[in-house]
Amino acid sequence: MLNTLRDSVKGWTAKILLGLLVLSFAVWGIGDAFQTGKATTVASAGDTEVSLQDYALAYSRASQRLAQQLGRQPTAEEAQMFGIDQGVISQLVAGAVLDEQGRNIGLGLSEEQLARLIAEDPSFHDASGNFSRNAFRNILANAGMSEQDYIRTKADEAVRTQIIDAIAEGVETPAAFATALGLYNGERRTVEYVTLSPSIVTPVADPSDEVLATYFEENKANYAAPEYRSFAYALLTPEALSDPSTIADEQVAADYEQHRANYVTPEQRRVQQVVFPDRAAADAAQAQLEAGTAFEVAAVQAGRSIVDLGLVARSAIPDQALADAAFALAEGETSAVVDGRFGPVLLRVSEIQPEGARPMEEVSEEVRNELALVAANDAAAAAYNAFEDARAGGADFEEAARGAGLTVVTVEADRQGNDRDETPIANLPAEQELLAGVFETEPGLDNVPINFGSNSYVFYDLLSITPAGDRSLDEVRDRVVADWKAAETQRLLAERIEGLRAELEAGGSLDAIAAEAGVAKQTAPAISRQSGAGELGQAAVAAAFGGGNGTVATAPGPTPGTQLLLQVTEVAPPADPASNVAANERQQMAAMLQDDLLQSYVTLLQNTYPVSINAAGIENAKAMLR
Repeated sequence: MLNTLRDSVKGWTAKILLGLLVLSFAVWGIGDAFQTGKATTVASAGDTEVSLQDYALAYSRASQRLAQQLGRQPTAEEAQMFGIDQGVISQLVAGAVLDEQGRNIGLGLSEEQLARLIAEDPSFHDASGNFSRNAFRNILANAGMSEQDYIRTKADEAVRTQIIDAIAEGVETPAAFATALGLYNGERRTVEYVTLSPSIVTPVADPSDEVLATYFEENKANYAAPEYRSFAYALLTPEALSDPSTIADEQVAADYEQHRANYVTPEQRRVQQVVFPDRAAADAAQAQLEAGTAFEVAAVQAGRSIVDLGLVARSAIPDQALADAAFALAEGETSAVVDGRFGPVLLRVSEIQPEGARPMEEVSEEVRNELALVAANDAAAAAYNAFEDARAGGADFEEAARGAGLTVVTVEADRQGNDRDETPIANLPAEQELLAGVFETEPGLDNVPINFGSNSYVFYDLLSITPAGDRSLDEVRDRVVADWKAAETQRLLAERIEGLRAELEAGGSLDAIAAEAGVAKQTAPAISRQSGAGELGQAAVAAAFGGGNGTVATAPGPTPGTQLLLQVTEVAPPADPASNVAANERQQMAAMLQDDLLQSYVTLLQNTYPVSINAAGIENAKAMLR
């Protein structure tokens, strides 16, 4: 954390906020030391006071961070639930005790040093790299802080930084701890194992009625029925109302003529270019071309590359001069030198595809369908209005739908869109939004239609609600039987594996066990705690590293329903433990140690200087935010 603090003071945001948010430790020793009285401060530590403005700014910053996570401004209840109140006062009191300590031991900055620090902040520099008074004012205004408050905060920050550096500077992770972590990370083990599936146990017969009933009662909650809702919906889409047969040939012909340009493919040319560093080089290459040198050879001799722009239309060439030149050439012809945006250019056109137009006969159905869809959009608007008008006039859902020419579909579904057989209901329009609406409304309410796509709607009406509740055994018998048999199979498999494990621990051979089970013995050589998870699974790796060499263990297999029987056959510690500790791990350990030291120091200061919190001041500070 302290490395982060030191790095963070390089930016203006941290310089503004560090004075208020330097620490996030809990405030020990404060407890119920709340007092009332003149509400001009929210807290004090010794002679150092925390102003209402300090609290308001810190609270505002914390709320903004929470708003970024929630995607909206938090309510007062949410702010309290997320601990903003306690977090802010903890941060401010921790800063206050550091300020008090700095004052008592005589730490501080001269005005010249403080001015230099502010002037050196690149956030306040202009384009020439000099301190800009305007930039300084604008940035502080955007941050909602006055110049006086910023300067005070900057001075406090400098004092706290001196204390932080004195406490935590140079703290390193103890070598013994780093070595232990390196041994942990770098240890390699070779594991032999067999994967055992339910096929090695005798197939389980169906249970008796008594056994099944007992199992069902013990697991009744697993078979409870969710809440179901029966609802009707009517789908309104332009596509459903579209009828191409209503579009006359005359309309198709007229639209084709009006939009003929839409069916024209512009002329395209395959253009190659060579860009030269200066006009002299370009002229020399052109002279070679005029003397009969091939385009490719002239480019190579000039030390330039040929760039193929591909088969492009005139509009696809952004440089107008190049576009004009390229589309003035005959196929296979090379241009004179053209002054392009990036230097002199020679062009060659190797292929020309002339402009083409799709005849009306080829596109008539496409035009007809588009015209029908346009007409359907108007029809959809009319149907929407007809439905809404009918509902406003007292018609029920089905009557309104029929009057608008819509088909009503009735379904019953749970919140996930499954029917009573737990099968997903097919073709629910705007499924996520529709189900959300159905499960938020009540029967008899006139619901706002759901708009999806560009001009599509689904109207819906909740008919009835079946509350969630227990199912009877007869309703779910097949599921219960299957689940019981699966559980019994796993129990028998576990018993069989425990027997094989005991056999292996008693000196048996994993090869013999594999042969008896009809499976192949496998080996995971030289795995680490990190690398082994991909091959064996995390549970098996934990079991394999849970003991010494020769460890025998069982663990769930990577495939559901399977179990692993494993044995560690080799343990190899790393030759160089230090090399198995990554730089970021060292930094994290050092940061944790620095945090511990600083936390202990702040706790000591909180017990040294009298700390009080003014509840009335906090409320006044919050009022400034409203």
